[in-house]
Amino acid sequence: MHPKAFENGAQAGEHDHALDIASEASPNYLRWIADLCKPHLGHDVMDVGAGHGAITEHFAAGRSVLATDLSDTCVAAMRRRFAAAPNVEVQKADLRELGPEEVGRRFDSIVLINVLEHIEDDAGALAHLAGCLRPGGAFVVYVPALNGLFGPWDRKVGHFRRYSKWRLRGVAAAAGLQVVELRYVNLLAIPAWLAFSRLSMRVNEDPGTSLSLWDRTGVPLSRLIESRVRPPLGLNLLCVAQTPDR
Repeated sequence: MHPKAFENGAQAGEHDHALDIASEASPNYLRWIADLCKPHLGHDVMDVGAGHGAITEHFAAGRSVLATDLSDTCVAAMRRRFAAAPNVEVQKADLRELGPEEVGRRFDSIVLINVLEHIEDDAGALAHLAGCLRPGGAFVVYVPALNGLFGPWDRKVGHFRRYSKWRLRGVAAAAGLQVVELRYVNLLAIPAWLAFSRLSMRVNEDPGTSLSLWDRTGVPLSRLIESRVRPPLGLNLLCVAQTPDR
C-alpha cells in the first residue's frame, strides 16, 4: 500500500506554522538534529518532507541533496534558501510519487525528519521510498517518541502516533529494512515538551518564546550530557535502517 500523506488543509497549515516557529526559535535544536544525522549520510541524499530546509542546510555542504516537500509554502521557502546552492535541488513532491524514475537517480541516504509520524501507513512509506536507495543505502529517520505523550499538539499538526523503540523497529522490519542504529534522544526535553504542548494550545499564547528559551538553555545541556551518556528514554528517536546490500 502507498502511504497517506498530508491531505487535510487545516493540518497542513498548522504544520507550516509549526515549522515557522521551529525555524525561528530553535536553531540550536535543528543543528543538533542535523549533527546526529551527518555520520550516517552518504554523498547523495534525498531529504523527504524537508520543510523550510533549516535542517537540510546544516548537512548539505559537501553533498548532493534533493530536498522535497508537499507544501507550496515550504517549497517556496526552500527555493529562496538554496537559490545560491548548486548542490541542493528543491522539488515539490508527494512521497507516494517518489520513485527512481520520477527523481531520475538513486541515493546513498534518504532522510525523514519528523515526517514518518504524519503518515498513516508508515511501513508502506518506507518500503515505497526504498526503491530510491542504492543497494546497502540507508534511511535516517527522526521521529517523536513515547506515545504516552501524544496529546493535543500532536493532533493539531497531524501526527498519527509517537514511537517506541519496539514499534519503530517493527515498522522498519515490515518495510524490509535492517536497523543498524536506534537510540532515544532529548531526555531532558520531556517535561519541557509537556509544558509547551499545553501552552501552545492556549489562545493568544506564543509558543515561540518558550521554545527559544529552551533552545538557548536546555539544548546545549542536553547535547553535552547525551554526548557522554545515551539516555534510556527521550522525547525523540533516531533510527538508521539499511536496505539489503545487493
